[in-house]
Amino acid sequence: MLALLTKVGAMAKFSKITNGSRAAIVAATAVVAATNPLNATGLSALTRDSRIDIVRIGEGSKTLAPFASVVFCMQNNDQCVNTGGPSIMVLDKNRKSQLISVNKSVNHAIRPVNDKLGADVWSIGVTTGDCEDFALTKRKKLLQLGWSSESLRIAVATTSSGEGHAILIAKTSEGDLVLDNRFDAIKDWRKTDLRWVMAQTGTNPKYWAKVKANVAEPHLVSIGQTVSETAEINRSNAADKYQPHITVTFAYFQ
Repeated sequence: MLALLTKVGAMAKFSKITNGSRAAIVAATAVVAATNPLNATGLSALTRDSRIDIVRIGEGSKTLAPFASVVFCMQNNDQCVNTGGPSIMVLDKNRKSQLISVNKSVNHAIRPVNDKLGADVWSIGVTTGDCEDFALTKRKKLLQLGWSSESLRIAVATTSSGEGHAILIAKTSEGDLVLDNRFDAIKDWRKTDLRWVMAQTGTNPKYWAKVKANVAEPHLVSIGQTVSETAEINRSNAADKYQPHITVTFAYFQ
């Protein structure tokens, strides 16, 4: 049974090494980064030292889910179940390529069109849609590629201009990464203009939690798994003028 509680309108829209060896490894990494074709459209500013902690999005207290997400889960139950698998995906070369490809292809496959104010609908596999439709479609494609449901979470935030916005968070060994329909570049969640509000929980996509203070954890990824820093590329077409909006209605499962 769904109990409707309240309705809020909002404009949307990561052995011991001598100093000489370390220098050689750094130099070799730089050469690979410069020649790697994935760097042309990929992950932004994610080179990490194995001694540096990763800071992740924290899961706070449970909160009411956006009503449109409840309706979406009722109509697409396969997209709202825990499929098992790791909560953190190791971002190897293959997974990195998948993120880049899915983010870019979906960004250019869907024409950005806002839902009518007060009639928010969350959909997947559409040709036109707003921010949450982009995020849901990316999530579905990554699930089909073998990503675990716990590592992929839809989140709601506000932009620097105060507009509501929905994006996909991919929790990886290189940090919590943002797949945003406004940009082809994939960024660490702290390097965006977003102010975080809430996100799906890891154990059950039907339930949502507030985003709490940063959570640090030891960075244990080996040098071989280091992700190179890349140039940030923004979309530069007419869709950039698109100003998304979300009309958020909250509900809960009972």
